[in-house]
Amino acid sequence: MRRILAKVFRSGLRALAAMRSLLPAARGARILTYHSVRPDGPGSRSSFVHPSDFAAQMAWLVGAGYEVVSLARLAEQLAAGQPVPDRWVCITFDDGYADNYQHAFPVLKRHGLPATVFLVTGRIDQDPLFLTQAQIDEMLVGGITFGAHTVDHVSLSSLPPEEARRQIWGSTEQLVQLTSEPPLHFCYPFGHYNATVEGFVRDAGFRTCCTEQAGIVGSGTDPLRLVRAGILGTDSLHDFQLKVRGGYDWWINIYMRLEERRRRRRGGQPA
Repeated sequence: MRRILAKVFRSGLRALAAMRSLLPAARGARILTYHSVRPDGPGSRSSFVHPSDFAAQMAWLVGAGYEVVSLARLAEQLAAGQPVPDRWVCITFDDGYADNYQHAFPVLKRHGLPATVFLVTGRIDQDPLFLTQAQIDEMLVGGITFGAHTVDHVSLSSLPPEEARRQIWGSTEQLVQLTSEPPLHFCYPFGHYNATVEGFVRDAGFRTCCTEQAGIVGSGTDPLRLVRAGILGTDSLHDFQLKVRGGYDWWINIYMRLEERRRRRRGGQPA
């Protein structure tokens, strides 16, 4: 019965997303979020995208005439106050899993697509599930940029201010060591931040910062509050297309608000 109800809910949600994708939308770019890209393994099916699905999604973007641009190019457009083209798409990966190199990077390289990987810097060369320095070096040559995602992947708004600052600045310093490039991009773990945390990110000199809310990135968007749409392993190609067109923005934002309420009931800690 639970499976039947879940299927009915999913079908209804997809129908609503399809209708909303047809509504007039503000002009601007879309940022897509991935985590793990692998054929199987631990975790719920939604937590990782199958390599064949990822390949199909990238092929559709290219074939449908979308222009995949880097976060740096998007930041330049925002800084100049220029209109952001509505067929721009940025691709991001959170955490820095080794499977990003094994399964996503070859697809991106084949299509000549840029992407940004946000690294949990304390796990590089320390955990076999995460990227190594050698893999990062190869990806840099292949057009991938890297951003910071804290040292230990913690909920920054749940920490004392000095520890939050250490997580941000520590990952900044480690990112420089890993890439030999100035740190330009940051991403809040779990999408959690507050005014204090946001101030630390601004003080660290990042040009962009990504949240977990969904929507359009337009000419008036604060580059340190960029919105993104998360891509799940349970998404069909049609779901992916609807997310690119903004059909699921409303649902993603409702879900994130519900998650925030649950987090507060847990005392501020993520699940």
